[in-house]
Amino acid sequence: MHPRVALHSLSTASWPLERDLELYAELGVRRAALFVDKLTAAGTERAVEMVRAAGIEVTQVCCPGIPSDTAAAVPGEQARLREALDMTVALGAGCLGTTTGTAGTLSWEQAAVALGEHLAPVVEAAAAHGVVVAIEQTLPVRVEIGFVHSLRESVDLAARFGLGVIMETNYCWNERGLRDTVQAGADRITRVQVSDLVPPSTVIPDRAVPGDGVLPLTNVVRMLVEAGYTGPFELEMLGPRIEAEGYASACRRGVVALSEILTAAGA
Repeated sequence: MHPRVALHSLSTASWPLERDLELYAELGVRRAALFVDKLTAAGTERAVEMVRAAGIEVTQVCCPGIPSDTAAAVPGEQARLREALDMTVALGAGCLGTTTGTAGTLSWEQAAVALGEHLAPVVEAAAAHGVVVAIEQTLPVRVEIGFVHSLRESVDLAARFGLGVIMETNYCWNERGLRDTVQAGADRITRVQVSDLVPPSTVIPDRAVPGDGVLPLTNVVRMLVEAGYTGPFELEMLGPRIEAEGYASACRRGVVALSEILTAAGA
């Protein structure tokens, strides 16, 4: 397995952390991105102990973002992210990943200002522990979880508010000016997520094992390598194709395919 491959725990969306760790041991996975709900479901302290005992290097802890237009709820939402940050620090991960949260009734510009204000204390606390808070773009049809829908917007906001960027290749692979965006955002891109797409599809999410679809993943990875990206590539696969095949089979094929892609791209 390529040393820069990491397996995202959302690739086994309905499994508990305990079963994830069994699969990681079975496949020889040594790096993983962990969804916060799985950690809390297992019990925070117990989860940290299990992950440490398994010898897993955690690339990021990820959690939902803070809604932009719910000012009254912001203190509680910030506390939720601070708890996720505590887990990130305890696990030795260098990244706390989050979506941007819904804009609600706010304009995009207003929501951007709110994002910076709401994340500021979390960013400051994270920096004290050497952790980067990184934002991830979402699809335009998933307005309930985010209002930033392009890598370019992510990079712009990250530079504005001192954030990192999680690049979701499934959502930005054919974005206009992608190479220029990657070059400009090379110092902000802290994690890269990889899966494939088999068109046509009207289901969301409907990701596929790398190599099963149409995404030019080797070219995208090579673009990142040439821009100087040195971080992990997280295999994050969700949707009916993965469910139908079964997590173990899809993940087994996925880590092999992604390893081959990274090797071919010179990662």
